[in-house]
Amino acid sequence: MDDTLADAADFPDANSPEAQVARTRADADRLCAATVDPTLLPLTEGVPDDAAISALVLEVRATTEERFKDFAIDAITHVVISVTLSRQIDILGYVGYQYDWGCPGPCWYFLGKIVAKGVFDDKTELQELNYVAIRRREFIAYTTSMWGAAVEAEKAAGRAEKPPRSVIEVHFKKPQPGQPLEMTWAPARGLIAARVGQMSHFSERSGAADLSESDEIHAQ
Repeated sequence: MDDTLADAADFPDANSPEAQVARTRADADRLCAATVDPTLLPLTEGVPDDAAISALVLEVRATTEERFKDFAIDAITHVVISVTLSRQIDILGYVGYQYDWGCPGPCWYFLGKIVAKGVFDDKTELQELNYVAIRRREFIAYTTSMWGAAVEAEKAAGRAEKPPRSVIEVHFKKPQPGQPLEMTWAPARGLIAARVGQMSHFSERSGAADLSESDEIHAQ
């Protein structure tokens, strides 16, 4: 079954009160405690997100509907991964790691690596832009290297406006032992694409949520 989003309205304005998270630390702690597996590796502490999980991204399968087969992959500028907390736990467990509620960054980085391989055949890198959390679902937005190149080209030409965005949504299927990781993708719905355009990078917003201390995660 796909880890899908039923309604684009669930992706609120990242700067609005509706973007406040409804899931509490207690909810997440209960879910994570119920899925602790002593055979799984903990995330490596004290290292950058890209070094906390040493598992390789092996075989990945990305599919889309027939009507999107001609969508220009090499023009995609942004990716939004819509994924539940339980699906993140499943994916990390699939590669031998325990999910850490207090440190989601390594998981988000690893999800980006999976998408880069499955959708882009490792021809682009995904950089985390920001996220919105709604209950136990997180919408994690990334930029592609194509976006970075386009922005630099606009700057070099002396233009202040940002280049056009091409955004896709990605949903992960539940990992199956011995099978490739699977995901589906499609062009982002208008509301989601618009919200991505309103997002600032983590580093550009003041008062960012401290995931290790806050009782609630607030949308950045």
